[in-house]
Amino acid sequence: MKQSVPRLCLFGDGKMSRAVQAAAKAWDVTVTSVFNGDDLRNGQPRKKAALKGAEVGLDFSAPEAVPGNVRRAVALELPLVVGTTNWQDQAPDVKAAVLNGEGSLLHAPNFAYALNVLIYLLKQAALLFDGEEGFDPFIWEKHHARNEESPSGTALYIGEVLLDAIDHKDLLHIGPGSGPISSNQLSVASVRAGSDPGCHTVGFDGTAEMLELVHTVRDRSAFAAGAIRAACWLHGRKGIYTMEDVMEDLIGQAHIALEEGLGET
Repeated sequence: MKQSVPRLCLFGDGKMSRAVQAAAKAWDVTVTSVFNGDDLRNGQPRKKAALKGAEVGLDFSAPEAVPGNVRRAVALELPLVVGTTNWQDQAPDVKAAVLNGEGSLLHAPNFAYALNVLIYLLKQAALLFDGEEGFDPFIWEKHHARNEESPSGTALYIGEVLLDAIDHKDLLHIGPGSGPISSNQLSVASVRAGSDPGCHTVGFDGTAEMLELVHTVRDRSAFAAGAIRAACWLHGRKGIYTMEDVMEDLIGQAHIALEEGLGET
């Protein structure tokens, strides 16, 4: 879905930032500036002039860079979308800086549209399976051999969603492991091989049947398009958000469109 979006600047110049630049052409979005690793380590951007008119920033840098990037964005009154993961140990301080500075932050481990639809469906499924005898949830994910995270940030996020929704699960069991796991643990398994950009499978395994929800990424453009969508949504808002907030708006719009369609029949 194409829509009017703000001018962007990028924090980081890796594969995801390059994917955003490619996707920006399809969305007719202007990327005003890109701050590479050396720029960020040297405290850039320091002044609004360096943003060259950017209205929202996208951060796909490194975990250690995120806290400083967020603080500078708040000081520059630049809403920031953060797709970098593994900085959550500093999340309380980062979020406090955003709220105290009346800034704007949207963070998510995965911006792919279909993955976030899966999260929505997963919450509904977890409600139905919670308390149902004999069904055991699990998470399995596969990424390319060069991926530095294991399990992925997305898998951990899915795990937290399940732990919140299922009463008898309160701990993630991160593989590999040997022997049985406790009934309160939720198994998370990872594979690193080849060049797969990402596949996440969530299952509810029963004695006589099993349900699997699978999300497969074919190209990083899925993440890039979702990040641009998030930037558009964040523009003009204050506070701290996730992709769940974006999806709630989209779900609300879908319900309105459905009701209007039914009213016309």
